Amino acid sequence: MTVDASTARRYVGWRCRLYPSPARDSALLRCRNSLRELSNTLLANSQLSYGETGRRPTMAELRALTREWRGQAPRPECPASAIYRVAADLDVAFRNWFRKPGRRGFPRIKTLGREPGIYLSNQSIRFEGNRVRLPRYGWMRWKGGNLPRGRLSGPPGRKTRGLLSGRVWLDAGHRWMLSCLFECAPLTPVEPGTDKASVRQQADEITVSVDGEPVRVFRESKTQRNARRRLARLERQLERCEFGSEGRKRTLALMRNQARKVRNRQGDLQHKTTTGVVHEAREIEVEGASSELLRQLEYKAEWHGRRLKVRRGPPKPGTGNPRRARRPGSRSLKRESRTRRPKAL
Repeated sequence: MTVDASTARRYVGWRCRLYPSPARDSALLRCRNSLRELSNTLLANSQLSYGETGRRPTMAELRALTREWRGQAPRPECPASAIYRVAADLDVAFRNWFRKPGRRGFPRIKTLGREPGIYLSNQSIRFEGNRVRLPRYGWMRWKGGNLPRGRLSGPPGRKTRGLLSGRVWLDAGHRWMLSCLFECAPLTPVEPGTDKASVRQQADEITVSVDGEPVRVFRESKTQRNARRRLARLERQLERCEFGSEGRKRTLALMRNQARKVRNRQGDLQHKTTTGVVHEAREIEVEGASSELLRQLEYKAEWHGRRLKVRRGPPKPGTGNPRRARRPGSRSLKRESRTRRPKAL
């Protein structure tokens, strides 16, 4: 969730779970596989063009390749917005890579299980009660809470208030999810009760002190600790499974579902803690916070007009080991053919 102060509006991310029929489920899977094929085709053509001419294809050339691929075989289950979004994402990935060459993040061939999401434009999605209409797929049920409040009306062509875009994707538990970005009005600032608060995070505990009052410690519940232990057991069980076996597939699915539960509970604890701190204090001092906790404090403080101060202490001894210099022409990285087996998560 981010906020744009210049236009006095908020951009709120929201997601829900979809319940498609068997026919629509098959259509979504076919579209997902087709987008993976398109992404790999564009990447192969881009690498071939760079090897022959020394430059990567422009966005116009990627769109031309996409039109040619689209005209080779009819794919009625793939929306046009999703097809051309694959070319736009690849162009952004190349621009990010060439902006800082040598770092990680070069586009890779998408294997099975890493297909891109199905991007949908704002004019095509429509919500009515507990149903949502998606282009090329029709109506299907959804579940996942309430739509964001304060959504702006936007242009007359929009079917749903404040909806900018949406993306359909398949999570680790083989569940269809819909992620949307809404344009909402700014929140009414809450009057703080105190002047200053300090937030400190150590491991899995978040310590909050408000105006010298007794320190409040927010830690994981017993349910969360048991969920982490179950996740650790599943990880050890996965290591004992034979690679490619059916038992490994079942264990991997269980482990991914358990990891999702752990992440959701951890995010819920962080959201409740950060919202309470922002509502209470006018000035917030943060120390030792993780990137996710700091991100939540930043945009919530901006929504309510709070002042955020981040204290960054010196690095811990022994963590800043210098990198060993390489001889000219030597190669210290592993060869691509000797890469390690990717982890499950």
